[in-house]
Amino acid sequence: MESDQVALKVHRKSNATRKNSVSAAFIKESMRKRVETTISEIKGLFLRQLHSVTSKGWLLKITLFIFSFI
Repeated sequence: MESDQVALKVHRKSNATRKNSVSAAFIKESMRKRVETTISEIKGLFLRQLHSVTSKGWLLKITLFIFSFI
C-alpha cells in the first residue's frame, strides 16, 4: 500500500523527556516552515470572503475560482 511508505515525524515540545537529535530537529523544523509557507501562499490566493445566497451560487463561485488557476 502507498501509505506504508509515509513516515510521520512530529516535532516534540521543548519540555519533552525524550528529545529529538539535533539533525532530526533541524529537518523537522525546516519541513514545518516549508509546509506553513506553502499553505499560507495557497490561502493568499483565495478570497477573504465568499458571499453567495444559494448553495448553487456558492458551488458556481468555487468551481470558477478553481478553474481560473488550472
